[in-house]
Amino acid sequence: MKEFFMDKFEYDFRSNQTWVDVLVKNEDDLSDFAKKSMSHIINVHHIWISRIIDVKAESHTWDHLPMHFWDQLMHDNLRKTIDYLEHVEDTEKINYHSEEGVQLSKSSIDILYHVLNHSNYHRAQIAMELRNLKITPPAFNFIAYH
Repeated sequence: MKEFFMDKFEYDFRSNQTWVDVLVKNEDDLSDFAKKSMSHIINVHHIWISRIIDVKAESHTWDHLPMHFWDQLMHDNLRKTIDYLEHVEDTEKINYHSEEGVQLSKSSIDILYHVLNHSNYHRAQIAMELRNLKITPPAFNFIAYH
């Protein structure tokens, strides 16, 4: 499990870095949707890793993050995720509260997989938005990463 997820989160981080580079380079031409979506990707990773390591998240799912903080926050998310993976023995149940206050419990594997899937989903949405703005999105297929 550790090696599988470490590799995938490294890919996720590198993909997000590539996307941030493109978004920052084209900042003046971006829609609010593209900026909000990238902030959302970063926020959601932060929220889920905070739940996993049982600390209070410092942001909410749709909080606006200034672009100049994106890289730092992505590094922080990756560091916390890798640290968790290096110290967990096996899958564990994570008890947490939804943003609506509902008590829930999911396996750490399901949560980690959700974070990766969520990022891919929103990067695809950003890609479509960039194409509509006549901006070429970066390649982000996992198979091309290896």
